[in-house]
Amino acid sequence: MKLRLQPSTLSVFGKGAPGSVGLSFAPSASAHCSKRCPHYGTRCYAERLEARYSGLAAKLQRHHAQGFERTCRDALAELEAGKGSGFVPIWFRFSVCGSFPAQPTPEDVRALRALVEWLNAHRIPIHLPIETRAKATRYRRALRGLGVTVRESATSERRARTAPGPVSWVTVGGGVPDAKKAARARTRATGRKCIVCPAVAAKKLGGDVERAKCGNCTACADPDVDVIYPSH
Repeated sequence: MKLRLQPSTLSVFGKGAPGSVGLSFAPSASAHCSKRCPHYGTRCYAERLEARYSGLAAKLQRHHAQGFERTCRDALAELEAGKGSGFVPIWFRFSVCGSFPAQPTPEDVRALRALVEWLNAHRIPIHLPIETRAKATRYRRALRGLGVTVRESATSERRARTAPGPVSWVTVGGGVPDAKKAARARTRATGRKCIVCPAVAAKKLGGDVERAKCGNCTACADPDVDVIYPSH
């Protein structure tokens, strides 16, 4: 189903199949993002995206100014309104740009849990990436019992290879071959299934980009699958 509403809090994004939506809380490489991320202020694809689209940058500044709790609640209201118009997303991506606050308040957690509960009730797969081991652990505790995959975005190649639980990693330089090598190394080290992101790989290799888009691929919502992204 195609998107039937014009999002004001939610957004559509290029890697998402039609019907996918995203929610971001602040600009990239600032505010909530950890400086331990190897892409902080250097190779961050989202930061480049924000520089290209002034409307997106303004939205992210607005979300940051009003706060995490209010943005979650606005997103939930928008989803409910969309459902009333006949639209329910096929895929939900948190933090297309930016990240979550490092130290969420109890009100932040309640608002986030309410949003995730709505998504779960409507069987919408969720991609929820959190950079650093400490932040991922904090949000896994905050969302305990909801069955959502909090995916740790690794901040080093070693952590990407050895971290327990669902993880992702964006290779620093290199293309699809390097990403495949990293995926094999993680599987050897952990025994876990690890794939290269089909959407990024298809774009780089000239494959079937539409078929590979998020929502058609739901690997990032699967707690038993790890994902390596070629540098992009």
